[in-house]
Amino acid sequence: MMIEIISFMLIGAFTGVAAGLLGIGGGLIIVPFSIMVFDFLSARQDLQIPYELQAHVAIASSLATIIFTAISAIYSQHKKQAIDWAVFWQLVPGILVGAFMGAWLATYIPRTPLLLLFAGFLILVSIKMWLGWSPRHKAQLPSFTILSLAALLIGMVSSLVGIGGGTMTVPFLNRSKIAIQKAVAISSALGLPIALFGTLGFYWRSLENHMDSIITEPGMLGYIYLPAFFAIISLSMLTAPVGVYWSHRLSRQALSRFFSVLLIILALKIIYGLMNR
Repeated sequence: MMIEIISFMLIGAFTGVAAGLLGIGGGLIIVPFSIMVFDFLSARQDLQIPYELQAHVAIASSLATIIFTAISAIYSQHKKQAIDWAVFWQLVPGILVGAFMGAWLATYIPRTPLLLLFAGFLILVSIKMWLGWSPRHKAQLPSFTILSLAALLIGMVSSLVGIGGGTMTVPFLNRSKIAIQKAVAISSALGLPIALFGTLGFYWRSLENHMDSIITEPGMLGYIYLPAFFAIISLSMLTAPVGVYWSHRLSRQALSRFFSVLLIILALKIIYGLMNR
């Protein structure tokens, strides 16, 4: 148990630093490293979570941690008056429905295709970070209908892979002629409804699935693994300011390249693990 807690605390520490450095969503770090910890614990027969459900548990637990980091981000951004609440509330309905649907859908996807989907998403984000891509042709903020459809897609994909949605929300808003600082602030705020309804969707499905054997396991709340949840948030919120400090002293391009390579390695590690199971 001590090795397990220390491992998840280290994941939390690294997640906080990464978020502070580049604003990388926690799920991009939490999910793949949690899978590694689960694989290690399973090999030692120290984990009671069934193999087929470990990816779902990692994603649901990641979403649960984002609830707290998003609350902290909203508080900070609101103090700076950086959040455009009018745009936020236009996106919320689609985000809520999409996040719940994404979590609901994830529970129907077996471990292998779910992890392949996550690995593919990591690769796309990695390529974007390496190239430093940002939208060139900017348009006005679209109609409420288009905005809602985009929010639905962002919420669904985010809860499917256990992230706060910033990798999609920020470019979308920036393309809609919203300044990057405002886009980041709105995206940070939207992390809360994504995490809340994604977590709710996973928990709802755990009740529908009658997962009595999982829910009654020590430390489990539906698909959420509480030891991982508490260990991760205990350090991620403390180390985020460290990342922010160094973000102003290190080359942003070099950091982006470093994390781009890291995400590719994590994606390949997931694919390799699935091929050699």
